[in-house]
Amino acid sequence: MAVIFVIPLVWMFVVSFKPEGVSAITMAEWTDFSDLTIRNYAKVLVESQILRWTWNSFVIGAVTTLITVIISSLGAFAFSRKNFKSKGFLFILCVSGLLIPTEAMLIPLYETVLSMDLLDNMWGIILPSLTNPLGLILIKQFMDGLPKDYMEAAQIDGGRDFRLWWSIYMPLTRSAMIAIGIFYFIMSWNNFIWPYIAINSEENMVLSTGLPTFLSNNVLHVNTIMAASAIAAIPTMIVYIFLQKHIVQGVSMTGVKG
Repeated sequence: MAVIFVIPLVWMFVVSFKPEGVSAITMAEWTDFSDLTIRNYAKVLVESQILRWTWNSFVIGAVTTLITVIISSLGAFAFSRKNFKSKGFLFILCVSGLLIPTEAMLIPLYETVLSMDLLDNMWGIILPSLTNPLGLILIKQFMDGLPKDYMEAAQIDGGRDFRLWWSIYMPLTRSAMIAIGIFYFIMSWNNFIWPYIAINSEENMVLSTGLPTFLSNNVLHVNTIMAASAIAAIPTMIVYIFLQKHIVQGVSMTGVKG
């Protein structure tokens, strides 16, 4: 099964290093390493702002992930360990956010961001992404499975809510938070609709919106397209390779079905 997923990636990288016009369809072309060239990568780097788009995507993804995971963890701690008025109703209200399609929120979201003068701005992408309730649900589910003895012992020692979250529950839910963080980062990295609407200038584009613009101008150059796609895929591959243990562990702990 893994081979089925790996072969397209290998083909993409092989074609990206081939001269223009060689699509590496036959096995002989796959194994011919005499004509490899980096000219396609040089063309992508010179004729596009792909490094700038990659940096924008990374900054937006990193900031969005960090803030959203912290907010989700704090919210999960409140819903899991605190008792307050209308707790059940407020939790259902948060969960209902998953039922609203992104497309249904585009117009009010655009009006809101426009009124805040954040169009064509990085924060115009980050702020609307902080309201995803998925992390809240999964981290709360994980916290619900932890014994309450930790909290009761800490309260006897005089620990307050923020100290309990920071010193006890955040370390205990680290694997779940890392898994959620990876999901958030990949979601932000692949987000297309809202950045396409909110960003106008080429300099402020992210990879998901800038790359199609470049590819549409090189639709006949398959090798150049593969080089650009390879550059775009490398950051997420690195994230997955270094954090795959936390992804598997976090998914199993939070009960997410793949």
